[in-house]
Amino acid sequence: MAVKLMDVKFNSSEGRRKDFDFVSVILILLALGIIFGAVYFIFYFQEGKLKELVDSGKTITAIMVENNHRETQAVILSFYNPKTEKLAFIVIPGTTRLKVDYEDKPSYDIIKNIYFRGGLNVLRSTIENLTENSFDYYLVYDVRKVEQLVDLLEGINVELSEPISYVDDAGKLIVRIPAGKVKLDGAKVRELLLYIKNPYEMEEMILNHRVVLESILDRSDDLNNILENKRVYSVLVKGVETNFTRKDVPVVLDIMRNLTPSKILTYRMFGKAIIINEEKYITPVENGRWLRERIREVKNFLKNEGPVPIGDRIKIEVLNGSENPGQAQSLRNYLIKYGFDVVHFGNAMRSDYKKTIVIDRIGRPSLAKRIAEIINCQEVYSRIDKSLMVDVTIIIGADFEGTSVR
Repeated sequence: MAVKLMDVKFNSSEGRRKDFDFVSVILILLALGIIFGAVYFIFYFQEGKLKELVDSGKTITAIMVENNHRETQAVILSFYNPKTEKLAFIVIPGTTRLKVDYEDKPSYDIIKNIYFRGGLNVLRSTIENLTENSFDYYLVYDVRKVEQLVDLLEGINVELSEPISYVDDAGKLIVRIPAGKVKLDGAKVRELLLYIKNPYEMEEMILNHRVVLESILDRSDDLNNILENKRVYSVLVKGVETNFTRKDVPVVLDIMRNLTPSKILTYRMFGKAIIINEEKYITPVENGRWLRERIREVKNFLKNEGPVPIGDRIKIEVLNGSENPGQAQSLRNYLIKYGFDVVHFGNAMRSDYKKTIVIDRIGRPSLAKRIAEIINCQEVYSRIDKSLMVDVTIIIGADFEGTSVR
């Protein structure tokens, strides 16, 4: 029987196509298996570097980015020394205005926007340029993750010295928490973390974060049990951006177990309040020089190589020692923009001071020099008198004009 050539070609072609499709599917599945296997291996079995850093004894640094939906509430710089087991945090508020090298063009922007506009690498490089420090780790999370974690812990116990009753202008955030010891669920903890009565001072925000942190530290054993559950762990880390590996988690938990409130320091970045196009922002003092000095002080203290860095609430007394009226109030208003606590202002005992002087009252001449730099004052002295309950006294002389020395 004759066989047509067209039939042979058709049958042969159909057979090859089926073989090819079958092999392609096998190869694709194999490739996917390799990819998922590699991801699983990296996620669950990759050796973390944190243990190595802890064993080295060097100060371990991290940038934590706390978001609330599509805004960054704050960037928190953390420093931990494994030898002394001391931990310090420095908070950079979301309203801080910085120069940012976006890919399209450099521009000024605030912390609130940088992560969501430029991504983690842009935010990280901006912070590293500001601080002149590199950071070992990064952690980007939403406050809803903290809410989720607290609910898994079935609530945490906190203690507040004063009650909080607050409703924001938009009515989206309502916080009502009584004073004293109280158990909070995840939703209440999230509200507490978001509560910022004055976004340009940050003291309350930092205090509330510390309260939550200390409460979670008290539950470190329960936290360990939760994170050992792979399914629960996967739910918690979903949406979290970090270079911590799963192998690093037990090391972090060990660090948390050894922490006590006395070993934790919390600070904020000093900044000057400014208004641009009727919007209020914060700019780092002297382009971040104060922040860089504070980081150096913190690192030295963590290594037991320096004193405890001065607290955030620097108390200043301003006295007018000149014949020009209103100078003390003018300087008071200027210093408040920097976030300083001017506890008293008025007239000095004399009004014949030729030069403005800055006086250290607590034995911290470096602090007095910092204040002097802001007002361009060269006359700095130490006259310790802790009974005055201030850190620095400024006596305005005839060379002073409103906000600075001529």
